[in-house]
Amino acid sequence: MKQPFWVFAIILLFEILIVLILIPGDHTNLCIEREMGYIEESLGIQSKDWVTEKANDWYQSTIIDSGVYTGTYQILIPSENERIRSRGMENMGTAWFQLVSNRIEATFRVVYQFLMRLALLVTWAPYMLILLVPAIFDGMMTRSIKQTNFDYASPIVHRYSVRGSIILLFGLIITFFAPMALNPIIIPVVLMITSVLCGTAWANLQKRI
Repeated sequence: MKQPFWVFAIILLFEILIVLILIPGDHTNLCIEREMGYIEESLGIQSKDWVTEKANDWYQSTIIDSGVYTGTYQILIPSENERIRSRGMENMGTAWFQLVSNRIEATFRVVYQFLMRLALLVTWAPYMLILLVPAIFDGMMTRSIKQTNFDYASPIVHRYSVRGSIILLFGLIITFFAPMALNPIIIPVVLMITSVLCGTAWANLQKRI
């Protein structure tokens, strides 16, 4: 799985670069509003409020209270006092710093969008355990039965079930950074397919004597 991992890493890096360079902050704000509307339509206003509150709490603690937001501006953009002390160069780079400020805001909006989707994933997690646990148990029982007879445990099915699970999970992570409004139904669909693949992989785990 080394090659797929590097493929996903390159795709994720490319996606982040697109956000840093091209995607305006206003576009991300519109995507967040539209996605919140999807969540309300699919799961109800209570779920939407919970996701919003959880995303706000995580953003406040990890970005604002930690000093990441302020520190980023301090590193990349000179303060007003620093500009005043730069006699004769107070206005140098004004347009550039405005562009940098816009890119910083766009990046942090994408971070907020990621945290919002992560909160949505947390809301689905307990329900997915209801499917994952029986799928794993069924796989274990199927494997136990195969160990007592001559039923074939396919290494090919096992390999591709494991790879399929990893690809789906990495793909979901990449999707969480996508600068577009996502239908929240994507998360449970991916988790359900992953649960089935995990059970299939366990059922076809090679028999040992």
